[in-house]
Amino acid sequence: MSKEAARNQRSTFLPASSARTAEKSNRTGTTSKNDSSEDELRLRSPITSPTKIKVLVVCDLALAGFALARVIELDRRFEICAEAGNGSAARELFVRFQPQIVLLSIVLIREFHKLDPNAGIIVLSAREDTILIERAFRAGAQGYLTMQDGVPEVLRAIEQVCAGHLYASNKLTDWLLKNLADGLITSVNSELKGLSDRELQVFSLIGRGFGASRLASELHLSVKTIETHQSHIKEKLGLRSAAELSEKATRWTVQAARRNLQLRKKLARRPSRLRLQA
Repeated sequence: MSKEAARNQRSTFLPASSARTAEKSNRTGTTSKNDSSEDELRLRSPITSPTKIKVLVVCDLALAGFALARVIELDRRFEICAEAGNGSAARELFVRFQPQIVLLSIVLIREFHKLDPNAGIIVLSAREDTILIERAFRAGAQGYLTMQDGVPEVLRAIEQVCAGHLYASNKLTDWLLKNLADGLITSVNSELKGLSDRELQVFSLIGRGFGASRLASELHLSVKTIETHQSHIKEKLGLRSAAELSEKATRWTVQAARRNLQLRKKLARRPSRLRLQA
């Protein structure tokens, strides 16, 4: 066999990027460091098939985000193109990989929606609150899930949003409809409506007992930025001190948690769909 034939035969078994590198080497006699780095990066990229749906997972809780990503990639229709734990990294990865689906917190919705209106945004939140849910969909989200939802709900949400539908999990839908039937849906004229997404998030966390330092750590912001948000919240809500802000946020959080607990108890007493069909 000639040297030229042997070289051609070997190239058919090389990955596409390696074959291109070999071709460059044959032409120039050497491979530059830039070419080598570029090919290495391409080979290490998690994106392996253009037919799969690319998903970006953004979660402040590292372990929860990692587990969520591993669950999603078990479904061969989807692949995790990247994972991020904070806003700055998430923005960079979003622009770089251009995912079709993003799972994230409510704060980043508007920004990501502006960057790519075609990307399907699914909110993954620890809270079930009508104000937050309304705010999420108005900001451009197509789906809303809670931390209590199971794996099938996550996969179904991605599937439905990819198909162009809005999606809320079954538990969340039951919760919303029950609140609507009981007249408990918070009015769109709520005094909290004037808060920005970030301010509403800060207000919610203050209600859970977070101080300025812990807020800064949780949201990856400086203490000075947190204090600025607190100042704006007090101004918008007509509050005069940090103590009044803490009291109001705590009362709002407790009332929301009490409503959620009462509704869960009502839903738990309802016969399941399976028993109704039996």
